[in-house]
Amino acid sequence: MLNVVLALSCCSLGVWTLQARSGGYPKFPAETCGIRAVPWYPQREPRVVGGQEPPYGAVPWQVQLRRGKEHQCGGALLSSRLVLTVAHCWADGLVAVVGVHSFPETSSQEQIVRVERAVPHPDFRKYGPYSNDIALLLLSEPGLQLGPYARPACLSARSPPSGTWCEVSGWGARDPAEPDKLSSTLRSAAVPLLSLETCRRDGVYGGRQQPILDSMVCAGRLSGGVDACGGDSGGPLVCERDGRMELTGLVSWGDGCAKRDRPGVYTRVANYLSWIQQVARHFGIDYH
Repeated sequence: MLNVVLALSCCSLGVWTLQARSGGYPKFPAETCGIRAVPWYPQREPRVVGGQEPPYGAVPWQVQLRRGKEHQCGGALLSSRLVLTVAHCWADGLVAVVGVHSFPETSSQEQIVRVERAVPHPDFRKYGPYSNDIALLLLSEPGLQLGPYARPACLSARSPPSGTWCEVSGWGARDPAEPDKLSSTLRSAAVPLLSLETCRRDGVYGGRQQPILDSMVCAGRLSGGVDACGGDSGGPLVCERDGRMELTGLVSWGDGCAKRDRPGVYTRVANYLSWIQQVARHFGIDYH
């Protein structure tokens, strides 16, 4: 059974957990984050929803969240015991899997660890159904063994400017007509970042129940063609800076898949950096 715990005296964190402890200070993995095991540059062509199949090891920060033997969502690896995903993906009984490429096939590099605690943002859904759509997952000890096939993406306090080409990955649907039919292999697609002004325009996402907030980032071609889709939620949107891949967004929501004037909408990770640090500090988790 899940209990709600108020963490830290200065503010409240909605913690879905079995127990809580505090202490320690997060150390960000500046030396090891954001480096691929193998080179990979997805093509910037408006051809398919699901992008391309990257070589094994090209997306080592990709996490698959499973419930039982079923794919639930994606996630982004932050450390051996921390995974970042979107709050709307949370369900009891999740496990985090890294080193997975084809599913349900297994590989010798695959690691599976139980999710011990989930911390959704305390303001999730306060400003619409997908507002503050972010959650930090604490994995059971000893966590994952980091290496070439399990490596965190870098975090940054700045989001790249609009027009920057970035990369989204996951096992989501490849056919917009069949959004519930997942890909059997990990896919990766190149998408350009859009300005908030563009995303808020009438005819794009202006005037909707869920407004485009400053804590969101939009990515994709307005002409359609390439996008995240069903099953990709929570997965990483990474952008290259100085040779390393930084976690810019998490797949959150959109109107269909790869439709004209309907880009993907992501949770803007840079807006939540202090909250991530606070939660990690509360649980005494170091970044190595």
